[in-house]
Amino acid sequence: MKYVILIHNGPAIVELFEGMSDEDKAAAFQVYWDVEADLNASGELVDSKALDTDAQKIVVRGRNGKPVVTEAKAPTVADSVSGYYLVDVADEARAAAIAARFPEAVVPGGIRVARVWTDADFAANT
Repeated sequence: MKYVILIHNGPAIVELFEGMSDEDKAAAFQVYWDVEADLNASGELVDSKALDTDAQKIVVRGRNGKPVVTEAKAPTVADSVSGYYLVDVADEARAAAIAARFPEAVVPGGIRVARVWTDADFAANT
């Protein structure tokens, strides 16, 4: 089963990292590389990327179906997705175990895990 693990950035995450020493920050950032290496070794990693939280936009469908693009609020003001890991694992418990490794997992709401819908899911829900 495929799951997406969403890494978020928001006030609680900013506060978490601001309260860390330089050594603790280095160790926290190393976790991302360690998780990626472990997932590559196990064959569970499908994809992972960091996202530019400073350049995120909000797009809504405006009048006449044309997109309206606005600046997103700064990550220190509102939560934003700052990265993701797409994994192919046995079950939700494994995806949750992976998500729990990230530094953001200590902050309520810091990590989201969602199963990726399959064609069968779409067919059953249409």
